[in-house]
Amino acid sequence: MLAAFKARGLRRIFGVPGGESSLDLIAAAGRQGVDFVLARGETAAAMMAAVTAELTAAPGVVLTGIGPGAASAVNGVAYAALERAPLVIITDAREPGAREPGAGEVEAGGRTPPHQIFDQAALFAPIVKDSRRLRPEDGARVLEELLDFALDEPKGPVHIDLSAEAAGTGVSTGVPTGVPTGVAGASRPPRAAIREGVTGDLAAVAKLLAASRRPVILAGTQTRAAGVAAPLRQFAEALRCPVLTSYKAKGVLADGHPRVVGHFTGARAEFEVLKHADLLIAVGLDPVEVIPAPWRNEAPLLALSRHPGPEFPVTPAARLQGPLVDGLARLAEAATPSDWTQSEIAALRERLRGALGLGGDGHTAETVIQAAVAAARAAVVDAGRGPWPRLTVDAGAHMFSAMAIWPAEAPNDVLKSTGLSTMGFALPAAIASSLAEPTRPVTGDGGLLMCLAELSTAARLGCRLCVLVLNDAALSLIDVKQQRQQRSPEGVRTPPVDFAAAARGLGCRAWSVAAGEALEPALRAALAEDGPTLVDVTIDPSGYGAQLAALRG
Repeated sequence: MLAAFKARGLRRIFGVPGGESSLDLIAAAGRQGVDFVLARGETAAAMMAAVTAELTAAPGVVLTGIGPGAASAVNGVAYAALERAPLVIITDAREPGAREPGAGEVEAGGRTPPHQIFDQAALFAPIVKDSRRLRPEDGARVLEELLDFALDEPKGPVHIDLSAEAAGTGVSTGVPTGVPTGVAGASRPPRAAIREGVTGDLAAVAKLLAASRRPVILAGTQTRAAGVAAPLRQFAEALRCPVLTSYKAKGVLADGHPRVVGHFTGARAEFEVLKHADLLIAVGLDPVEVIPAPWRNEAPLLALSRHPGPEFPVTPAARLQGPLVDGLARLAEAATPSDWTQSEIAALRERLRGALGLGGDGHTAETVIQAAVAAARAAVVDAGRGPWPRLTVDAGAHMFSAMAIWPAEAPNDVLKSTGLSTMGFALPAAIASSLAEPTRPVTGDGGLLMCLAELSTAARLGCRLCVLVLNDAALSLIDVKQQRQQRSPEGVRTPPVDFAAAARGLGCRAWSVAAGEALEPALRAALAEDGPTLVDVTIDPSGYGAQLAALRG
């Protein structure tokens, strides 16, 4: 099994092992030169594995124990499902009939299941592309099928149940009879569908482009794939039109590129910017990246995707599907310069940035990110200590400022959970990034109480990362929504937490910055370290309400 993973480019696996097949797999990993990274929790381990897959293009692998270990990984697997990351989750399992039921127990499927045992395949069925139990007689073939399926477009997670008995038995490499039925694999498409070139109504596409004088490009997550950024840039420059990227696609065109206006999430402020467009060209945009809100633009939509579908909130006027590099080449052939002027595009950029303005006293999410950018330039880039730091961002009100201000020059310069938009993402993602690219520093933020113990993982591994906690003692985005509904402030505000003290106790260097204290000295000191650090900044959240209203209405 590990040889198959290694052949696909795997360098490390993550997890919290149980006492069954996990131990065999960890031993096999060592023999294959594949590192096992012990996390403090299965959710974080699954996120680390999924982010590793996003950064390396190799499938990510996470191991869990039976029962509670498998259940604990669900949010990380859901991340892989909605962020289109190829992940393999391998859960310990017991063979049916491996032992007689004890007192008060009956066989699986009866009223009282054995200790720790439930239907793990059924648990993962809604969020994985397929689920199989590996057996010695056909395990090698089934594993290769699952790896192919995880990497098929749209990429996503697959699940393997593996018992200790099966893990410790040699496997056949032949093609067996009697293929096991997958839980979710019946609709598996052929891989060749992605290799057959660009398909679609080329005449309709050409007609749309010919009729358009004010097109706008909406670049999504699929444009992060290797080789896509350059033809996307060439297409945008041929059209001379504005470009908005999704959060996942931030950096596919450098933020400083004159055609880049900002981000597209489907919010009201963006459609206000786009209201004069006569054609929206979605390149690799996945509908899961768009917030569930009314589609406010009447311009026709031209959709270019690597795979059939997907279903947008509005029906595209035309579609192309296939390799994005080839599709962009086709579009560039039909492109003529638009009527957009550079001054108009600059005005759109400033209008969208104006909606992101954040008020408040003392430190705010806006001023903290601005200070972090300046400190990163001084303590990392100008000091010759490495390339521009990658930013990992948690869900929450602070992310609007973080995504707008932190500069990205290339794909994956900023990592954020967009499809799932889960909290507790930034620290596991930063650990995965540090392991994948040890010379590149990482700056993460908030959501920390959900994964605080992983600071000890970062310390044990010597990860070069800085956790930036924007501390407002509240679930601020939910707090704002609660206030807008004129509800009493219950369930969203918490007593202050001394994150710096907690970080020191878990093996990290840490600083606390109060509302009236200078921030940049602490940030520079933290970013100059070679190991994990944390800066806990008290911020004023009072401006979030107006910012959210400007963005989303």
